[in-house]
Amino acid sequence: MYKPCVGCGWCCLTDPCMDSHRRYGYQRRCPDLRWDAAQGRYLCGLMLDPKTADEVRTGQHEGQGCCAPLNGWRDDVRNRDND
Repeated sequence: MYKPCVGCGWCCLTDPCMDSHRRYGYQRRCPDLRWDAAQGRYLCGLMLDPKTADEVRTGQHEGQGCCAPLNGWRDDVRNRDND
């Protein structure tokens, strides 16, 4: 079931991707995850960085939908940085 990414942050806050692990080691959350208040969603700094964007977008299958389409966070997109 395809559902587009809504920027809820669930994957990057609970189980960072291999690109994050390779760059930062195993951490609870990805240091490159950024809350964008204007857009009301999380953004991936690795996908926005011109030096890493192409590689990370390909590796994370950007544009192919959410990896957890039934995840409840999708319906409650908010800044969870202090949770």
